[in-house]
Amino acid sequence: MTTMLHTRRQALCLAQRTHIRQQRRFDSSEHSGHSSSTSSTDHGHHAEPTNESLGRGFYIGLALFPLTFAVYKFSRSSDDSGAESAQPFFTRIINSYSEYKEKWIQRNSLHTQMIEQAAHDRNLFQSSPGSKMVELKFPEIFNTGSPHNVPAGHSANLDELIAHYRKKNAEMEEAKLRKLDQSK
Repeated sequence: MTTMLHTRRQALCLAQRTHIRQQRRFDSSEHSGHSSSTSSTDHGHHAEPTNESLGRGFYIGLALFPLTFAVYKFSRSSDDSGAESAQPFFTRIINSYSEYKEKWIQRNSLHTQMIEQAAHDRNLFQSSPGSKMVELKFPEIFNTGSPHNVPAGHSANLDELIAHYRKKNAEMEEAKLRKLDQSK
């Protein structure tokens, strides 16, 4: 309850302060309704009116008319026969920045070509059938494991597999040696 009264008092004080600030003041006293003289011999006659200036806004508005006309004439096209000079002045200024547009068009087309090529390559790799042969770097991996508790007849003969990889390794070594000989 006390906070409500306190809030009301503050609101009332604030309203009274803003009312005092909103009173208008004019240069001439005839607008305010009170005469500037405190003499009782005035008998309701008003004081002489004072000259008030037209204000900054009036002169700015007055200056805008010829300025607008000048900008309009300046922005219109000239009567020259050249295609570039036949355009209005502001259009020529805007077109001077068109090199950026051309540069971005080139970048975008190059980027689009790269994305299309990447998509084509990805589609090619994903649609091609994979190799069924797995390259082993260590063929002895098949012989690892516990030698105990292996049932009879379950150990595989890896002689053919070992021979295949030895042959393949020898071919790769020969190809490397040929490349080295050719590069010298």
